Amino acid sequence: MRPIDIDALIANYNEMINTLEYDSMRSAGKAKLNADKLVNLHELVERYTKVQNSKKATPKKEVANG
Repeated sequence: MRPIDIDALIANYNEMINTLEYDSMRSAGKAKLNADKLVNLHELVERYTKVQNSKKATPKKEVANG
């Protein structure tokens, strides 16, 4: 199984979001068509940033009593 590059995924999703938002600004009909896609992309970015932050968090070390 190949590793997933989360940084590249987030960058690609952000680029898609920017493209769809720009496209939506130009036409009200496009905004209506792109609305569900934008919501889904924003949710994906949020999920992957949570995964990315949890992987980068340092594990806590237990202190031995003694």
